[in-house]
Amino acid sequence: MIGRSWLAWLPWTAIAQAILAPAPPSNVGAPSAAIRAFAPGVRINWRRQVVEVDAEVVLRTGPLELLACSPRTREHESILAVRAQPMHIYQAMGLVGMQPGSPTQYDPTSKEWLAPSGDPLNLRVRTAGEDSTDAVPVEKWLLDVSTNRPPKKINWVFAGSVTTPGGRFGADADGTVVCVVDFESALITVAARHSADNARLWLAANTKAIPPTGTACTLVIFSPQRVIFIDVALDGTLRRVGEPVSTADIVKATKAGGRDARCVLRCAPGVTRDVADQVVKSLVKQGVTRQRVVVDLDRPAEATHDRPKSKPNTQTAPVERAPKPGHNTSP
Repeated sequence: MIGRSWLAWLPWTAIAQAILAPAPPSNVGAPSAAIRAFAPGVRINWRRQVVEVDAEVVLRTGPLELLACSPRTREHESILAVRAQPMHIYQAMGLVGMQPGSPTQYDPTSKEWLAPSGDPLNLRVRTAGEDSTDAVPVEKWLLDVSTNRPPKKINWVFAGSVTTPGGRFGADADGTVVCVVDFESALITVAARHSADNARLWLAANTKAIPPTGTACTLVIFSPQRVIFIDVALDGTLRRVGEPVSTADIVKATKAGGRDARCVLRCAPGVTRDVADQVVKSLVKQGVTRQRVVVDLDRPAEATHDRPKSKPNTQTAPVERAPKPGHNTSP
């Protein structure tokens, strides 16, 4: 498996439903026909591998520590408030093939704070009444304080948050949905270290581009990486978008997706590791590297994956931003 698995945080009934649900027909005309509700405030466009999250504009001026937060957490430093549970956003992102990495974290070996990691993301926003073609990059709502202009493309990543010492999902505890500075509990963040010290905040709200507070909008999340989903049945039959396919077809589609494309084998409940391994071996034999194949087995007893992890910590409070000298850790 490449990257880090999201399965440990995904209810197994949700996995089964996602695997067994009929795929939208390939000839769907309207873009909305492929979009299905996943959880309150969260939708999945299965055909385009996009996650949509309901949001509301809560801030139009001033320096920022987040782009999006949960209600009643950090609205004084975030443009958007998102009512959806961050865990549900995490799960939806995993179901369309996005792989989490980790937020900024301290490495005791090197004694350095490491930059966030995870699948690369594109983030867009659209206001109510607009269709998908009207969504604009979130960078247009931001200002780089060093130039007083919108930043060029920001390298967003699916960091995946952490667990608190008490076992709670960190982004649920802290409301850290989309961060632009260092938070250890970030769900989505920038692929670089940025100080949370008030005097060193690097982004501000672009007031002219942001609609009035209270405006309903949609945060659109997708990865530039291509993911080819293959459903594996109990008898080993392979299907893509509901149609039978051969391993040769899968190899062709994966290679056509580009250098970063990967194949996700979504195994139905009861499919064994041996069956999945046979498919993997066939793909590798025909030219797909093992690193490009992800196997998702519906096996709760073995769901001891390594993301998200708890940090070794004796605290009982929710995880907060990484403590760095000189940082203001007040809300």
